[in-house]
Amino acid sequence: MLILSKKKALFIVFLFIFLGVISCQKPSLEKKRTIKLLPLLSEHNIELSPFKAGTMTEEKEFFPVDSLPLETQEGGLNPYGLKRRLHMGPIFLTILYAPPESSYSLEITIPPDSYLEFGVGLVRDKNFEKYEEKQPLQSEGVEFLVELQKGEYNRSVFQKFVRLPEEKDFRTVSFSSHQVDLPPEGGKFRLSLKTKEGTGFFAFWHSPVIVSRKKEPAGVILISLDTLRADHLSCYGYHRPTSPAIDSLAADSALFAQALSASSWTLPAHASLLTSTDPPHHGVRAADDKLPSSLLTLAEVLSQNGFFCGAITGGGFLSPLYGFARGFDFYNEAEGAVDYENSAELVCRAAERWLEDNKDKDFFLFLHTYQIHSPYDSPAAYRQAFLSSGADLEVLNIERYLGGKGGVFRPLSEKERENIIALYDAEIKYTDEALVGELIKWLQEKGLYDRLTIVLTSDHGEEFYEHGAWVHGAHLYQESIRVPLIIKFPEGKFKGKRVEPIVRLIDVAPTILEALGIKSKPKTWDGRSLYPFLEGQENSDRVFLADTCWLSGEVCGDTQPDSMPISVATSQGKMKVIINRPWPDSLRPLYQPGPADWPPLEVYNLEMDAAETKNLSSSQAAKLRESLKQTQARYRLFKKLRRLKVPLSEEQLEKLRALGYIH
Repeated sequence: MLILSKKKALFIVFLFIFLGVISCQKPSLEKKRTIKLLPLLSEHNIELSPFKAGTMTEEKEFFPVDSLPLETQEGGLNPYGLKRRLHMGPIFLTILYAPPESSYSLEITIPPDSYLEFGVGLVRDKNFEKYEEKQPLQSEGVEFLVELQKGEYNRSVFQKFVRLPEEKDFRTVSFSSHQVDLPPEGGKFRLSLKTKEGTGFFAFWHSPVIVSRKKEPAGVILISLDTLRADHLSCYGYHRPTSPAIDSLAADSALFAQALSASSWTLPAHASLLTSTDPPHHGVRAADDKLPSSLLTLAEVLSQNGFFCGAITGGGFLSPLYGFARGFDFYNEAEGAVDYENSAELVCRAAERWLEDNKDKDFFLFLHTYQIHSPYDSPAAYRQAFLSSGADLEVLNIERYLGGKGGVFRPLSEKERENIIALYDAEIKYTDEALVGELIKWLQEKGLYDRLTIVLTSDHGEEFYEHGAWVHGAHLYQESIRVPLIIKFPEGKFKGKRVEPIVRLIDVAPTILEALGIKSKPKTWDGRSLYPFLEGQENSDRVFLADTCWLSGEVCGDTQPDSMPISVATSQGKMKVIINRPWPDSLRPLYQPGPADWPPLEVYNLEMDAAETKNLSSSQAAKLRESLKQTQARYRLFKKLRRLKVPLSEEQLEKLRALGYIH
């Protein structure tokens, strides 16, 4: 009999507990429907490579120009920088770079009745031309092979010769997607991905995955309708019929009546939504700030758990430049752009194409459109929907109408205001029909709707001079940060549930993880799952934190001891607190006229005064002193952040000007 000391016995107990925790965090390969091969690849899996042989180095010129290595958190170990994100026009693909001759092999258990899916491609760009000068081509293309080996069983299951793209310009790509059946009985195999023939070709595999047909797939669609304020939806009590499709979705869902964003403009709001962090934690507060690599995104977490991740966005502040593409196998930044009057329809069509290709996998699809954002320019059939007979404007870029970004505090007539609101509401109606309604109809026709988790929300609202400003970004009143939050769970779970207490957008990502049965959230996340509200275990308002910085270093508070931006909002019970820095002299020449009122402290009882018309700061300041201290302390931590900056091209700056965010 083996006798253990007490100390050793305790160690073994703790070891088993630790291993149990690890097993809860990431499902084993056997339990997954979708097995992603890219994260499994490390240096010992590289049997053959020009990098391993020393004929190619890790210098930039030996990789496609428009590609960057994946970070460890999203791709696992990355020998020689072979795991990359490739930019192809508006599309970004996660790739495994495989210049010939390369051979990558994995020992893997293949589930019964499964298939392998992947893309293959060749890039021709400036770096390729440089390399060709040094080492002449041996052939006009590359041979791609997939081989399976098990004992004496050795079989090629895929073979394709891909020709080099024509030399039209320096950014041409040959690319195709493929699916091959694997041995129906499954089992342990050695799977090899090989490239042969050409020398110096920029060859790649796109996101190879094994998909089991026997396991029920899980799917999540997260829809962010940029600039949509909650109180302009019928299901939130609006008097106009702007949202029949969203109302229908809400009837099948849990609706959160008081969901608050972390900012009143796109970049920091989406940073909070997709990393589940408050603004002083992620530090994204200026137009050239990038997501810190230390923060895990929702897509990275889902990718680590076997989900195939796609995004179709409007670019701009959702550009991959800011780090939003991390964790995504496919990222399209064109369809939802502000350039098109029908971006909602374009996003829907692109979403349907992506879903058709990926509906059998465990998947996460993020959809975003600027359709509702100014300029208010919906298709002609919708523009008249809510206009009065005497309206002067049928299309409106409100920033230009106000004389530029500096005119956001300019007063307009009541007739103009009604005209502006009618055009904004028309954008909602069009988006509701062309994106939400059409997508739901398609999902139902495909038999997908009932089994999916669908989240509909926004990043921020829009101001119509309720507090002396237009558009968004200036203030943190409810019209700017109260957004819709509608979550449809699979098989009608929590259908018809209405949650009244305050919740935060940072709570969305942890809720998605819980809905998918992923038991632990990243330590970097500030948000918490909303399940306690849905299950009746929580009924109090959550403390929120929001800020806005107006895209100026001085206004952002970077030079201040506590690093607080120009305006910060938080809460203590039903009391909403807004802390404003003095209006800076540097902004006076830029904003004409300036704000009519800019008090240092604002306090509103949202339960009694939802429109925030009565400032209670004179009677409540003493009670809120501790809350103010805690808020200031959180922003002091901001000084310790290592902020990453994005080099913005003139093209990118022009997109931000079109959105009205910069001068």
